[in-house]
Amino acid sequence: MQSNNPDRWWKNGIIYHIYPQSFCDTNSDGVGDLQGIISKLDYLTELGVDAIWLSPIYPSPLVDAGYDISDYYDIHPRYGTMADFDQLLDAAHRRKIRVIMDLVLNHTSHEHPWFRESAASRNNPKRDWYIWQPSRNGKQPNNWRTNYGKKAWQYDPLTEEYYYHSFFREQPDLNWHNPEVRDAMFQVMKYWLRKGVDGFRLDVINLLFKDKRGRNNPIFSLLTGGKVYNYNQPEVYDVLREFRSLLNQYPGRTSVGEIFTPPPGNSRQAAAFLGNGTDMLHMVFDFSLIFTMWRASSYYKAIRNSYRQLPPGGWPCFFFSNHDIGRYVARSRFTSRHKYEKARLHALLLLTLRGTPFIYYGDEIGMENAEIPREKIHDLYGQLFYPLYKGRDGARTPMQWSDVPHAGFSTSEPFLPVHPNHKHVNVESQQQSVDSVWSTFQTLIAIRREHAALQEGEIEFLNEGDNNVLSYARYTAAEQLIVLLNFGSSAKKINLQEGGKCTVLYTTHPEREVQIPDKIRLQSYEGVVLMVNPSQGTL
Repeated sequence: MQSNNPDRWWKNGIIYHIYPQSFCDTNSDGVGDLQGIISKLDYLTELGVDAIWLSPIYPSPLVDAGYDISDYYDIHPRYGTMADFDQLLDAAHRRKIRVIMDLVLNHTSHEHPWFRESAASRNNPKRDWYIWQPSRNGKQPNNWRTNYGKKAWQYDPLTEEYYYHSFFREQPDLNWHNPEVRDAMFQVMKYWLRKGVDGFRLDVINLLFKDKRGRNNPIFSLLTGGKVYNYNQPEVYDVLREFRSLLNQYPGRTSVGEIFTPPPGNSRQAAAFLGNGTDMLHMVFDFSLIFTMWRASSYYKAIRNSYRQLPPGGWPCFFFSNHDIGRYVARSRFTSRHKYEKARLHALLLLTLRGTPFIYYGDEIGMENAEIPREKIHDLYGQLFYPLYKGRDGARTPMQWSDVPHAGFSTSEPFLPVHPNHKHVNVESQQQSVDSVWSTFQTLIAIRREHAALQEGEIEFLNEGDNNVLSYARYTAAEQLIVLLNFGSSAKKINLQEGGKCTVLYTTHPEREVQIPDKIRLQSYEGVVLMVNPSQGTL
């Protein structure tokens, strides 16, 4: 029962994040490509997703997996051509699947023509497109550091000044105080919108502006790894209002911002980028659930806090894995023989909360982080900090389509090794099992599509995670559903109010009775969705 308003699809739909080089390889070079994504659109239709978000596919030297863009107006040859992208856009739209592009506005590659010009001389017309500063008393301009704790100023011997980079030195930050930069980036957005893309995921959008005076960050912020003057500057809100006005000229387009600030405080800071709920971003990623302990009460507090921080017109979104943080099944709370039961419970939570769910490719089959040998690590973070930190490649391994060599991803050796568990964790085998992680995702997506209460309905928590069980109602004026999630390793008995019956719409454990009179016994790590009959009360 999807909304009749197509402009609100992003509220009702499921968004699936594809890491392009790891999804499907059709030319046998060991790297995924656009034709590979096209070949799997029917799979995505069967799964039930409404949109795909593509990590960057622009030309890039790939120092940071494409988040170092050297040309915003083309496609990297490793993925295909612009004709391939146009074909993907058309094929996806014919299947009613939207396409969201990843857009990096904070920085470019050092090989981008803009930066080459900027670095050519101090009086180059594009000099002020980036953040250049002279030394101060023979030292770096200030004490700003990168997002991974290193010094953030790179000395350029040609012009004898420093340029600023929030990430690697190959990713110089743009100077958004310069209106020419703003105009150039808005032209980039218009180009892709006119092509027909359905929205943007905005990378590290809260880093866009830095203090014009270049003031030193306070010592306490350096000690805690935080920032004061080189992120979350107020000027970004004005830009986002302009951005929202631009998107409003193209009906049905959406936006989601990455605002990564570790807890505490993430939900509050993230929600600020929604403005009043209608004048900035449509959605922002809240990372608080990523850091939540495996307890019902912990999830309750994190989810409740996310909702409380929303502006009146704001809309939430939720995710449990991504290309930077890793896969949820790999975290310590899942390392047990019950990890796939927990994965199904996680899926039920994600797909029944009020808000837009984001699924990272492979999460629908319970893919795990892989151990990548040092000599095969691509991620520069892993190369720099090994063995203390082995980088992000473990969460970016090839999609596990089947149990054949290379997991059906490619006919040649992939750029990253396939997880050895692909022999039993793969799409082909899980599609044949009614109690697999894949079947859980597919069935719950279908249920969500049929029930307005699970799309834009209200949510009311029925407890606070007591006894390690989380329960909440999703409801509209026409229907009420109850969600019960047992995060514990033992069975729990839940009493329902007398006076009616509930019908089981879905359970992560098979062979449950369809009618529930007045109480239900939840098995360990079981999640249940109940349809409340008109005469039934609440918990």
